[in-house]
Amino acid sequence: MRVTRLYYPDALACGEGVQLDSQASSHLVRVLRSPAGTPLVLFNGDGFNYLARTLDADPRKTAVLVEDKVPANNESPLKITLLQGLSRQDRMESTIQKSVELGVSRIIPVICQRSNTRLNADKLNKKQQHWQKVAISACEQCGRAVIPQVLPALSLSELPSLLEPQAHRYTLLPEAERSLGEQPETPVYIEVLIGPEGGLSDEEAGFLREHDFTAVKFGPRILRTETAGPAVISAMQLLWGDF
Repeated sequence: MRVTRLYYPDALACGEGVQLDSQASSHLVRVLRSPAGTPLVLFNGDGFNYLARTLDADPRKTAVLVEDKVPANNESPLKITLLQGLSRQDRMESTIQKSVELGVSRIIPVICQRSNTRLNADKLNKKQQHWQKVAISACEQCGRAVIPQVLPALSLSELPSLLEPQAHRYTLLPEAERSLGEQPETPVYIEVLIGPEGGLSDEEAGFLREHDFTAVKFGPRILRTETAGPAVISAMQLLWGDF
C-alpha cells in the first residue's frame, strides 16, 4: 500500500502532535477517504521523512502524531541550478515540476529579450510563490525531502550576482561545436541556462560567453524550452550524477 506523503511547513519532532492545514486535511479525508489511524509521511524540507499517523478524520484540521523520522538520502550528488528563460505559465510549471523530480537544486526564472511573458513586479512575485508550491508538490510526489528553491524572476543582466563562483556553466545553442559528454571535467556545481520560446538573442549569447557560460549542442533536434531543461538535467545526471 502506498503511503500518502505531505508537506508540513513547520518543525517536526518525534512524539509530538501536529495539525494539518485545511487543504491537506480536506485532501486526506474528503478525497482519499482516510480514516483515523492512517499512516502518513510528512516532510518539511530538512532532509528527513517523518513517519506519522492520523489521530482523527477532521477534514478541516486533521490531528497527526509524529512517530519516527528517517533520512531521505535521495539527493543528487550534483548541485544543479536551472536558469530558465521565462516562458508561458503552463510551460514554466511543467519545467519546474520535471526538473525537481530529476534532482535540480535551485531554479531561477530569467527574463530574456524573447520571453513571451510580460508581467509587472507584483504579478511576478505571485508567480514565484506559485512556482515554489509547484516545486513542493513535485517533492511530495517524487520522495525528495529537500525542497529546491525557486527564486524570484530577474533579468539576464541581474544574473551574475547570483552565480556560484565554482560552478561549471552551460547554455544550449544549436550551433555549438561540443556536447556535454565532451566536457573535460566532471562537475559538481552546475549552472545551465535555457532560453525562452524564441531562443536567445545574439546579444544575450555574447553576454553569457562573457560570464563563462560554455555553449553546448544537445543533439541534432531543436527542443522546446519546457523540454530542454529536464532533458539536459537528465543527461547530466546520467553522465555525472546518480542515474
